[in-house]
Amino acid sequence: MGEVRYMISEASKRVNVETHVLRHWEEELGLKIGRTEMGHRYYTEEDVRLFNCIKELKEQGMLLKELKDLIPDMLKAKAKANERKMNKEKEEQKHMSELQMALLENNQILQEAIIREMGYLFQAQDLQEEERYKKLDYLIRQQQSYRKEYARSTPLRQLRKIFEG
Repeated sequence: MGEVRYMISEASKRVNVETHVLRHWEEELGLKIGRTEMGHRYYTEEDVRLFNCIKELKEQGMLLKELKDLIPDMLKAKAKANERKMNKEKEEQKHMSELQMALLENNQILQEAIIREMGYLFQAQDLQEEERYKKLDYLIRQQQSYRKEYARSTPLRQLRKIFEG
């Protein structure tokens, strides 16, 4: 994700000062402001915050000469704060990564348990179907047996027995 850059006119609006004031502060305080390929100044959010801080201190009565000595300390403090923030973000990312890994492991365990349970259910279903088909086979064979028995005992069959025997 790219860093937001403001041209001097936008930066001056954000700080609520004239553009020449930003150029003057930059020169007097020895600030390093970025430049485009064409040599035009561009300002980052950090630069805008720094200029807002400078403006506030000036409004409280500080001179640029006094601020010039404070700027390096302010920048160092800001760099340390940014470093702490980055470390905190890295720690949070690490924690999130560990959490994601734990969730993935849990999902895998749950999937395996579900697959096992489904296997058991399919086996039970297969056994039920097998029992049903055995009962059906038994009933069909019994029905066939009854038909044979009935066919043997019909009057026509009895008459044949009489004439043959």
